Amino acid sequence: LYMLLSDGMGSGREAARESQMTLRLLEQFLKAGIDAEPALKTLNGALNLRSDDQGSFTTIDLLSVDLSRREAALYKYGAAPTYVRKGKDGKVTRITGASLPAGLVGGEGAAPDMTRLELAAGDWVLLATDGVAGSSSDVWLRERFAAFEGGSPKDLAHALIEESSQHGGATDDRTALVLKLEKRSTK
Repeated sequence: LYMLLSDGMGSGREAARESQMTLRLLEQFLKAGIDAEPALKTLNGALNLRSDDQGSFTTIDLLSVDLSRREAALYKYGAAPTYVRKGKDGKVTRITGASLPAGLVGGEGAAPDMTRLELAAGDWVLLATDGVAGSSSDVWLRERFAAFEGGSPKDLAHALIEESSQHGGATDDRTALVLKLEKRSTK
């Protein structure tokens, strides 16, 4: 299972086009069977060449989950923090990276940040743009994520997007993707 999130730098149609193109190309690489890290490095190289001409770059979050082994890898190019809520205790871990957005760095420094995760039934993962997390403290987001008692990832994403306008997120694009892992039914 792959979850992809890209946020084009800047605003308006050009930023939206950049993120849409990035997602489309990355999806094609993954569907063609290219592993996540080489796909991301190739995409970064292409965006870097394009950036020389047009000055465009974008953040990328890619969550790759092996559902049968409960293992995951999170790749980040300049993206906002990702949040993981483990089981019923609701403890939220914040995962950040130090890499620049895709398209800004080529060559040796072109690798995305990568974090390995073990996920189990009852775990939640939140990918969000900086418009949701806000430019200041994200304590409100972690607290809201930890306290969420509903069962729908869609409801949580919607609530976080709505509430983000009260915490400095209203000035930027706001996107949230939520994954909830459940035990597979034997039916």
